[in-house]
Amino acid sequence: MHFLLIDHDVVARTTLKNHLSAMFTDCKISEAPNGAQGLFQFFKKKPDLVFLDMLMPIMDGRAVLDALYECYRCGQIVKKPKVVLVSMLDTMQIDQMHSLADSALVATVVKKPVTRNLLQQIEEFFPRPSA
Repeated sequence: MHFLLIDHDVVARTTLKNHLSAMFTDCKISEAPNGAQGLFQFFKKKPDLVFLDMLMPIMDGRAVLDALYECYRCGQIVKKPKVVLVSMLDTMQIDQMHSLADSALVATVVKKPVTRNLLQQIEEFFPRPSA
C-alpha cells in the first residue's frame, strides 16, 4: 500500500507518517509540502490513498482535487484517486470551500490533529492489499 501525504505542516506530515508506518509496516509513504509538488508526486508515485490538507500555500487542496478530478475525467488517470481530506476546518467549512457532495474522489474528511485512533476509525476507506 502506498500513501501520499500532501500538507505544508511538517509536524502534521511527520505525525501522520509515524501513525501510518506503525499501522501498516510494509507501506510506502511519499510526502509533499504543497499541492503543486503533491500533484507531481501523485503522477510519479501513483499512490493508493492521498491525505490532502485543504489549506496550503502555492496550491491548496481544492486546486489539487480539481486537477485530479479533471485528469480522471479525461482519462489521464485510469484508476480513480482516493483522497482523505485533512484540515483544521470542520466538514461544514470545508464543504463551503469545495462541495464534498460533488467530489467523487473524497473518501472522507478528518480534522487535525490526526491521531492513530482516528486513523483506525477511518480504516475502512484504506485500500486493501490484493491477495
